[in-house]
Amino acid sequence: MASKITLDASVREVFGKKVKHLRKQGMIPGTVYGKGFDPVSVTVDDKLFNSVYRKVGRTALIELNIGRKKQSVFVQEVQRHPVKRNIIHVDFKVVDLKVALQLEVPVVAVGESPIVARGDALVNHVLNTLQVEGLPADLPQHIEVDVSGLDQLDKSILVRDVQVDGKYKILNDPEQVLLSLTPVRAAVAEEEAPAEEAAEPELVGSQREEGEEESEGGEEE
Repeated sequence: MASKITLDASVREVFGKKVKHLRKQGMIPGTVYGKGFDPVSVTVDDKLFNSVYRKVGRTALIELNIGRKKQSVFVQEVQRHPVKRNIIHVDFKVVDLKVALQLEVPVVAVGESPIVARGDALVNHVLNTLQVEGLPADLPQHIEVDVSGLDQLDKSILVRDVQVDGKYKILNDPEQVLLSLTPVRAAVAEEEAPAEEAAEPELVGSQREEGEEESEGGEEE
């Protein structure tokens, strides 16, 4: 069952460019919304939120205390500064504990394959997440999958092999491969294989590709 962690929030009365002053004071502006719920602008303590977010991510319930009111929420989205990467805004989604919902849950490999222990193979995560459905309080924060049974290179773990407690269901194709093994020798051979020689092109100049740093949203106005 997903754990519920408490986080305090305050109703926010500062908007637009003035929110930068809140951030300097160690507060993160945010918005709380959901079906049948009037949106509320809030602030949360930077350090406290980051501590909670590291534990629960977007897959575990948070009991958000807004003054005297308590709301069960998930972290719906975080926005980060494009350069510093610190969180500058957060969206909380209010959920009805009596209504089932769907969520992407991370897959965590546990145990150790004897072939991997010998250094002859690596675990290959074909799927990093699984789509699950259930009541909010019953959804797992992550799904652990034991890889100790992968004792042959031709073995793999399918979605249908995942053990669930019956309080939620997995929506992925049961026959889809979840985890498999990749031989180390094959991977090394591929890396060491000499590249085919190509005809040298005529040099008429040079170009440099410049990557753009991604941002999860900009400053709130």
